[in-house]
Order: sequence, then C-alpha cells, then structure tokens
Amino acid sequence: MVARLEGARRRLSAEQDGRAWLAWHVAALSRAQKLPDLGSMFAQQEKQGPQTAAEQEISLDQLFLAWGGDPAQLAQVRETRGQS
Repeated sequence: MVARLEGARRRLSAEQDGRAWLAWHVAALSRAQKLPDLGSMFAQQEKQGPQTAAEQEISLDQLFLAWGGDPAQLAQVRETRGQS
C-alpha cells in the first residue's frame, strides 16, 4: 500500500511539474518576438536497441520478486540455469 501511495505522489508531482513547465513556456513564448523552431522544444532522447536475452532475464527476475516471489526459489532456479 505504501508503494502505491508513493507512486501516486510521484505521479501527481510529475504532473504538476509538467503543468508548471507548460505555463512558464506559454508565458515566455507569448512575449517572444520570434518563435523558436518547434523541433528545438522537444527533448532529444537516444534510441535504444532491443533488449538482450540477459537483460530480459534480469527484468523477469525483478518482476518475479516485485510480485512477491520467493527469493530462495529464484536462487534455486538460477542455480539450475547455471547462474549464481
């Protein structure tokens, strides 16, 4: 329950930050003599390639534990797969 409440708090905070960012930019752009290029207003993000098999296994292990899986059972499965 605490994790859900913390997640909701973070989401609400991020939404408020987004609205404040938008209001500030609307006000700033309304005073600008010349508007900047629209493309320059977007965040530049690096494109990621597909996940490797090892990255997928790590993600699945993390989901297993996050959803209440038994760490001892996960360790046993890793030993069976030849990992430790």
